Amino acid sequence: MAVKVDEKCRICAHRASFYCLATHIFQVIFKGAIGLLTGSLALIADATYSMADVLCSIVSLVTTHFAEKPPDKKHPYGHGKMEFICGTFIGIVLFTLVAFIVVVSIAHLITVVPHPPPHFVALIAVAVSILINEMMFRCAMCPAKRVNSAAVEAEAWDSRSAGLSSVAVFVGVLGAQFGLVSLDPLAAILVGIFVAKISLELIYKNLTGLMDTSLHSDEINQIRELVITTPGVKSIGYLKTRAVGRRYTAEIQILVSPTVTVEESHIIVSRLKTTLRQRIEHLEDIVITCKPYVEELKEVA
Repeated sequence: MAVKVDEKCRICAHRASFYCLATHIFQVIFKGAIGLLTGSLALIADATYSMADVLCSIVSLVTTHFAEKPPDKKHPYGHGKMEFICGTFIGIVLFTLVAFIVVVSIAHLITVVPHPPPHFVALIAVAVSILINEMMFRCAMCPAKRVNSAAVEAEAWDSRSAGLSSVAVFVGVLGAQFGLVSLDPLAAILVGIFVAKISLELIYKNLTGLMDTSLHSDEINQIRELVITTPGVKSIGYLKTRAVGRRYTAEIQILVSPTVTVEESHIIVSRLKTTLRQRIEHLEDIVITCKPYVEELKEVA
C-alpha cells in the first residue's frame, strides 16, 4: 500500500526552499568576503555561483506558491505544471553557468597567469560551504520525494551541484598552496561535466512533464491490475495517465456487464476510486466512465 503524504511533509517541502534561499544568501556574503580578503579568485567565482543559486531559490519559492493554488475556472486541472517550468528554468540556469565555468577553466588551463596562492583561510570557507550545501541537499530532497515536487527536487540538486563546485574550489585552493595551480581549472572542468549532466537530466525530466507524458510503466501496470481486480469490472476500455506537477491524474473507462444498473455502476466506480487513491501515491484526480461489456466493443487498453 502506498504511504500517503502527511501534512508534516508538505510543510517541510514548503520550508525547504526558504532554507535554501537563506543559506545561498549567506554563502554569497560569506564566500565573497573571504574571497576578497584572501585573494582567492576561485572562491570569488564560487560566490558568484551562489548568486545564481539565490535566483533559482527565489524562482522556486514563487513557483511552489502558485503550484499549490487550487483549481479555478481558467485552470481546472490546477497549477501544478508551474513546478515543471521552475525545474526547467533551474536546469537551464545551471547548464549555462556550468558551460561558462568550463570554458573559462579551459582558457585558464591553456594560458595560466601566475598569481600568489590564496590565504589558507579560504580552505576553511570552502569546507564550510561544502558542508552547508550537502546538508541542504538532504534537507530538500527528502520532502521533495515525499510530496513529489519537481521544483523542490530541482532546488535540492542545485544545492548538490553547488557543493560539488565548492569541492573543485577546495582542490584548486589546496593545490595552489603547493604550487599546483593547474589543479584549479582541471577540477572545475571535471565537476562542471558532472553538474552539466545533472542539469540536462533536470531539463529533460521537467520538459517531459510539460508534455503530459504518462506515468511510469510500473505505476500504469499497478493501476491496470487494481482496475481489473475490482469486483464488477469486466475489462478496461482505455487508461490514460499524466502528471500535473506533484499530482497524478488518471482517466479510465471500465467495461461492466450490460445488466449492471446505474446505481450499481456508481458503487463500482466509487469503490475503484477509493482503492486507487489508497494504493497509488500522488494519484488524486481520477475520472472513471462505464460502458457495457460487449465483445466486439472491447478495446485494448
